[in-house]
Amino acid sequence: MQQPPKKTYKEATGNKNEVQYLFSGLFLFYKTFFSSQDMTSCTFTPSCSEYGILSVKKYGLVMGGVRTMDRLTRCNGLSPTKYEVDMKAKLLIDKP
Repeated sequence: MQQPPKKTYKEATGNKNEVQYLFSGLFLFYKTFFSSQDMTSCTFTPSCSEYGILSVKKYGLVMGGVRTMDRLTRCNGLSPTKYEVDMKAKLLIDKP
């Protein structure tokens, strides 16, 4: 029986310090055990968890955390802000 290919997340690689390792580990734990349960229902690209890890890597723990919390408040169908649409994936684009 052939195993399905193991999914890798490029967001969780290239860590430069302990905080990035910690958040990458939390990201992988969330993606493996929780996010996989809700299938592909996220309306954004990158997904909220991917956005969170990219924000922490780019802006640091405090500002990245604030930006992630802001993103989570906008992650709904009633968000008034207009976003570009990735026509290939048919998802809204929200860059960290």
